[in-house]
Amino acid sequence: MSDYAAATIQWGANSLTLLQLLKQQLDMCDNDTSRDEELSLWLQMAGLACEAYCDNVLCLQEATERHACTFSPITLRYHPVQSITSVTVDGVDATADYELFFDVGLDYATISRTSASKGDKFNQMVIVYQAGLEPMPADLGYAIVLTATSYESQTSGTGLVKKESVVGVGSIEYATGDDEGGTGVLSATTTAVLDKYRRCHV
Repeated sequence: MSDYAAATIQWGANSLTLLQLLKQQLDMCDNDTSRDEELSLWLQMAGLACEAYCDNVLCLQEATERHACTFSPITLRYHPVQSITSVTVDGVDATADYELFFDVGLDYATISRTSASKGDKFNQMVIVYQAGLEPMPADLGYAIVLTATSYESQTSGTGLVKKESVVGVGSIEYATGDDEGGTGVLSATTTAVLDKYRRCHV
């Protein structure tokens, strides 16, 4: 599970968590923890809304994919992939047989060039890997915080709040409004940044 409040942005020798950055935007002291739970909720909802727009993970997190056969290479759904945690085939650990390969906008898990594994039989393959960004680029982190401030104020660049639900997190109301280029709670400024991080479809 992602944790957007704890995610960081970094520039030079400086770094901030998204929670710290959101507090700065709200003119709150960093050591004021009275609203941390509430602000963390807004950040999580904002992060998940941005992920939905991008059809990709943004904050570093674990992803699991299941495939009904063994084949190579496998185009992994999310990127950038940081590492493969495990690969099992019919419950048998095959992690050592796989390695990562990279292409423009796509990451692959493929049988290692040193592996003795052969064949493309019909099996149940499960791949667990770490995908996302940590630290996040500053523009991406700021876009998520900007969206969180819209939740926090119950308004956004796209109008007054109507309804959105995030399973396991909570619900908020918003409207799509009339901000040209905006999408739901995401402003046009935010979507312009997010477009750089959208998932490639193949």
